[in-house]
Amino acid sequence: MRRITISLFVVLLVFTSLSLGKDQESKTYRIASYYIPLLVDDSESGAFMELLQEATKRADVQYKIIMAPPKRAMRYFEDNEVIAIIPALLATLVKDSALTSSIFTKQIHAFVRQGDPVPAAISELEGKRVGLTRGFSFPRSITVNEDIEIDYADTTDGSLKKLLEGRVDIVVADGYTALSAIKKMGLTGFDYDLSKILHEQFAYIACQPTEEGKELARKLSVAIDSMKADGTMDRILPDIENPQ
Repeated sequence: MRRITISLFVVLLVFTSLSLGKDQESKTYRIASYYIPLLVDDSESGAFMELLQEATKRADVQYKIIMAPPKRAMRYFEDNEVIAIIPALLATLVKDSALTSSIFTKQIHAFVRQGDPVPAAISELEGKRVGLTRGFSFPRSITVNEDIEIDYADTTDGSLKKLLEGRVDIVVADGYTALSAIKKMGLTGFDYDLSKILHEQFAYIACQPTEEGKELARKLSVAIDSMKADGTMDRILPDIENPQ
């Protein structure tokens, strides 16, 4: 009788382990994201979405994208409603996170009306009315600088239109977003210099600081590193000077 009981216990233990393994393998992770022209056009398209598709394929991870405005997407992450958010910048993270290898370097530049000097440093924005896109991340050396007058617009398109209308002196934006907007609207009359970088910071996929989140970050990092090594990352990320 005792042997039968032990045998049944072993069978049950093995069955339970297999079931848990199967559930874990088939689990679908919720990942938050937000619209960034060219980089996140929707839940399936854009350079970051293509990057995530390839990384999760290599890591054998299933996921579902939850699209929301930037602040709401970050709140989903802060409230543990999603296991990860893409992209994430250290400047915008207010909680401990398990970060993947970097996926992008965000560089911001100054855009001015044709004929005006292009600022090469944040100090050159002082005394000017500067257009920024609401919900996007910018360094505190700009946003809390008392010598810089900030004018927020809901979109980078809106800021650029204000620039042409003379309602702001300078627009500060990342190159992908601004050049994509300029091309999309067919606007002219701007000067910029992509070699003049006002600020740069790495972007990541941020995961929850739980054991599960750390393991997901580890798997994705291995995949991202392999994508960098074999040239896949360079192929996916668009040419900043020729946004599609």
